[in-house]
Amino acid sequence: MNTRFGPIRVIPGEDQCRFPYCTSLLIDDEVKVLIDPGAGLKTLTTLKQKTSIDLVINTHYHFDHIAYNYLFDQARLLVNEKEAPCFRERKNLGALLGMDEVYGPDWVDGWIGRIADPATKQSQFSPQNRHEWWLSTAKVDGEYKWGDVMDFGKTRMEVIGTPGHSKGFSCMNFPDHGVMYVADIDLTSFGPWYGGSDSDIDLFLASCEKIKTINCEHFITGHEKGVLSRKDFLAGLDRFIEILDQRDRKILSVLQRPLSLQEIVDQGLIYSRKYHVDAWIYMWEFIMIKKHIRRLIDRGQIKDLGNRFISGGPYV
Repeated sequence: MNTRFGPIRVIPGEDQCRFPYCTSLLIDDEVKVLIDPGAGLKTLTTLKQKTSIDLVINTHYHFDHIAYNYLFDQARLLVNEKEAPCFRERKNLGALLGMDEVYGPDWVDGWIGRIADPATKQSQFSPQNRHEWWLSTAKVDGEYKWGDVMDFGKTRMEVIGTPGHSKGFSCMNFPDHGVMYVADIDLTSFGPWYGGSDSDIDLFLASCEKIKTINCEHFITGHEKGVLSRKDFLAGLDRFIEILDQRDRKILSVLQRPLSLQEIVDQGLIYSRKYHVDAWIYMWEFIMIKKHIRRLIDRGQIKDLGNRFISGGPYV
C-alpha cells in the first residue's frame, strides 16, 4: 500500500505501530510539518537528523501521539483548543486522563512528581510514569479549531472534529490528495478506546459516522493497520464499532445477579485482570465500564439498585 501521497509521507511507528507507538505524518512542503510525533525515538531521531521541522501538530493529547514532541522543540507546537489547557497546567492532564476521577487529586500530584523524574520506576504495561509526559507537555505555541483549514504550500489540510476518543480528538483530512489521517479510529482488534474522563461513547460513534461521509480514497490509521483503501476502511470500521456491542453483552451477561461497579470492573471484561496490577490499566477499565453502565441504564437494559446493578433487559 502506498506510504506517500504527494508531499504527505506516512511514518510507521515502531513495534508495528502498536501502543505506545503510533503512525506519524510528515508533510514535506514549503512548511515542514510533523503530525503526531509518536512513531518512536529511533525513528524520529533519524527524521530530525534529515529534516528541519517547522511545525508539530498533535491530533490529541494522549501519550502515544505526543511522546516525542520534545525532540522538535525548535518547531512551533499546535494543539486543539479544547486540550490546550493540558499543556499549560499538568493537573488538567490528570483530570482528562481520569486520574482525578478514579484516584483523586493527591494521586495526580504524585503522578506529576513521578513524570518529572527520569529515574522513576516504570509501569509494566502502560506509559503512566514515562518522563516524556513531562518533556512533551512543557510548551504549546498555538491552538487550532475544528473546521480550520491550514495551507502548508502545495498541501491543504482540513481539521475534522471527531470527539469521543478524547474531547478535542481531531482527524486531519487532505482533500487535494484524497487521504485522511484518522489516528485512533484505528480499527485494531482491541476496539474503540474511551478510557479517559473526557471520553464519550456516543460522541465516538457519531464521529465514526461523520468520517464515513467524508469523500476520500485512503485512510491512514494511527495503529497497526497502516494505510487502508476506502472500501477496506469502511468494512473494518463496522467491525470495529461492533466491539462496543460485544462489551455491552459481556456486561449484561455478568449482571444476571446484582453486582457493584467495583465487582463488575474486577471481572476484567475489557482488559484481562492480569493487567489490572497497572494503576492506569485498572483506571481505564473502571472508566470504560462506568461509561457502559450509564449507557445501558439510559437504554433501560440495566437497573440501578443503588450501589449495585442488575440486568433489566435483553442482551442478545
